[in-house]
Amino acid sequence: MMSTCDLESDRLRKEGNGLFFISKRLSRPEHKRKKLWTALDFYKAGLTAARVPKDRSLCLKNSAVAHKDLCILEWSEAHYTRAWSHFRYCLQGYADSWLNATYWLKNSTDEADKLWGDKFVMQLASDMRAMFTLTLHRDSDETTVKSLSLICLLLHKYDFNEPSYLEAAANIFMDYAGRLLRLSISLDKSVHYSRAVGFIAEMTFPIQEAEKLLFRNVNLLACMESELATLREDQRLQAAILRSRHDLAQGKGFLQNLCEDGAEKMVDEALQAMDFLKVALSLVSDDGLDIVLEAEICSTIGNLYLNFFNAESSAERHLKRCVELVLCYLSNDLTGSRCMPWFAAAERGLRELQERRAKRRDEERLAELEAAGVLADVKANWERGSEHFLRHIYEKYPPRPVEGQPARTPPDASKPLKKQLMIALTHYHPDKVDRSDRRWYYTCEEITKYLNSFFEVTKG
Repeated sequence: MMSTCDLESDRLRKEGNGLFFISKRLSRPEHKRKKLWTALDFYKAGLTAARVPKDRSLCLKNSAVAHKDLCILEWSEAHYTRAWSHFRYCLQGYADSWLNATYWLKNSTDEADKLWGDKFVMQLASDMRAMFTLTLHRDSDETTVKSLSLICLLLHKYDFNEPSYLEAAANIFMDYAGRLLRLSISLDKSVHYSRAVGFIAEMTFPIQEAEKLLFRNVNLLACMESELATLREDQRLQAAILRSRHDLAQGKGFLQNLCEDGAEKMVDEALQAMDFLKVALSLVSDDGLDIVLEAEICSTIGNLYLNFFNAESSAERHLKRCVELVLCYLSNDLTGSRCMPWFAAAERGLRELQERRAKRRDEERLAELEAAGVLADVKANWERGSEHFLRHIYEKYPPRPVEGQPARTPPDASKPLKKQLMIALTHYHPDKVDRSDRRWYYTCEEITKYLNSFFEVTKG
């Protein structure tokens, strides 16, 4: 529910919008100027009344658009100083509006808000092109260059990662660099060349489009050859990442079907998933293009090896690689990778591998004890009574010494049986012995089992 201040801000902004739309229908410059200034007053009042980022962002953005119209109006009337002033206010308004917009757009789930954000930057690019076009109608190239220098100076302050804005900004910088070149003005052109290429490098369209922009000026293209080579390499790497993500998604798609298909088809699905995942890994692992993506793929491959193919060594290699990538190369964890399900799956897979191997080792030790006759010997002497059993275990299986503790000698036979059994339990209980020697650990576990049976009798 909107507060009183929010309602007031919304009302003032809508009043300003009404005046702005009226100005669009007016033909006389003085009437248009008056309506736009009055609209700006309402936007300013709405900004003052605003208490939440969304209202502030809307008022600032509408103010920027009004300043753009005033810029075009003053330019058409040859009031260039006023026009430049409005141009600066326009860009500043857009920048401040976007700063406020980021606070509410990032947490908003409303599709309309997302659409507003997309339209915002597209409108900025459109308004920027409209104001830039004005500079092309000055009296001479020298005058145009001076105008362009002011525009480029202003653009240095703002950075919107949106294709239409980046393309417009790159065109402006390249136009400026080209005019400097033609006029042979003694200025450092490389600064503007590199700035133009900097905008091109951030564009989402392919390198071929960037080359088309640069081919408009052969000298500029020659200066930018090394930068273009870098851009081509960047595009290759980005294409590799996109392909890797696609293959990862394909592999996961096959994995989802594993539990739903018959045994024969499950094998086919698993093999196809592995093929896609290995291709995805090969695309990103060589150059270290995307560490987070590489870690996710390693986790997926490792769990497939573990849970379906039962290839433990391959599973361990990939799961360890996943954990190493995140812990070593993403130590700051800015991406939140440690909270991702695939990272948890990798850690879970490594734990399961450790448990499997420990269980196998335990089974091997028990088999060894059984083969050596230890289990049968302990049981046979247990059947001969408690006193005989105590003498036998201390003679044949004497307790191992523990560092820092007194020697573990047999209990005094003159003491009550219950007391002797309690002392023996402290010597042979699995919790009191070295777990690293699994054979001795299981021998003590077997002895403790029979000592407990005697102890229960004494309690009764």
